[in-house]
Amino acid sequence: MAKTWIAVGLLAIGTSTPAYAAEYLTSVTSEVFQAQGSPREIAARANTCIAVHLSSGSADDPLIISTDLDGGMIVARNSIEYGSLPRWKIRSRFTFEAREGRFRIEQTSLERFNTNMLTGEDAWGRIGKWSGSRWKEVQRKFEESANTVAQCVINGSAREDW
Repeated sequence: MAKTWIAVGLLAIGTSTPAYAAEYLTSVTSEVFQAQGSPREIAARANTCIAVHLSSGSADDPLIISTDLDGGMIVARNSIEYGSLPRWKIRSRFTFEAREGRFRIEQTSLERFNTNMLTGEDAWGRIGKWSGSRWKEVQRKFEESANTVAQCVINGSAREDW
């Protein structure tokens, strides 16, 4: 009996089906950051920062999906693991867009990894905005990843003289 209640509780926390959530976390957009340089210069720094600070989540998936440095645009995958018990996985499409002297980051196609406690199947699913779904924590994790890349772009890559 106790195992059943634990399974039901974990299912309620870990899933985001229409029965539980009328609204979903669908995108996270950063503030507009100021940075020195042309769109190409800013995007070139971002390309390196994305490669250093983000993960595609899979060895089979490339991190960078599309790059248009002249247009100031980079589209990448962003996969994050966090927490201890339970350990969570989330992912997004990470779009970096630069203009003259500024840039922003938008993350879309937001998903969370679940294991369905009733069927045992693993699946990626949408992130419901309902009590107990921890969506605010997920939003903070996406914001932290964008801010890490942004600070790298603003500060430039600090290289040692060796």
